[in-house]
Parts: sequence; structure tokens; C-alpha cells
Amino acid sequence: MSEPATHDPGADARAAMPDIEEKLRFLRSHATHGCAPGSTQWIETHMSWVVIVGDRVLKLKKPVRFPFLDFTTLEAREHHCREELRLNRRLAPDVYLRLVALLSHEGALRL
Repeated sequence: MSEPATHDPGADARAAMPDIEEKLRFLRSHATHGCAPGSTQWIETHMSWVVIVGDRVLKLKKPVRFPFLDFTTLEAREHHCREELRLNRRLAPDVYLRLVALLSHEGALRL
């Protein structure tokens, strides 16, 4: 006799979350930023993806682990973003303005 299947409520939420490729497509899109096609610049580092649109720069931390850092959880990435903002704002307050969340609402991404 088999055991009844258990339902993992978090599985539905995880399945509904956009994957990293969807997030990157969204951030690369000129429509996301309200600018002309081809007016965004894309840079990839070992820790982040960076999109430059005019005088605005957005950075998305990669979910990576290295011997010197662990960004594998959303909480860790958010913590390090907040620390980067706090530390760099002291020297460049006009550059490091704020954190912006990348949200998924009813299947659509938004900043």
C-alpha cells in the first residue's frame, strides 16, 4: 500500500517564480527602461549582471558561491546589496541612490 502524496505549498510558489533567464530578458529589454532599442549597455561580472541605461545603472547579483562569498540565497544577495549601498554611499552619495526590488506580480516582472 502506498503512502498518500503530500503537497508542498512552497512548490507552487517556486514554480511560479520567473527563472534567471526571464529576469535577464526583462532587465535587458529597452521596454523595461522606457528607452530606444539598442540604448542599453550590458556588462557581466563574476558576481553580477549590470545594465546601463543613460545615467542609470542597475545591478543584479548572481546566485553564485565562491570561496570568498556566498550569494546562493535571496537573503544573502539582499544583505550584500544593502551593505554595498551603505558602504559606497559614504563616498559616492549621488551614485549609490537606492535598492530596487525586481518583483513578479501576476506573472509579470516589474521594478
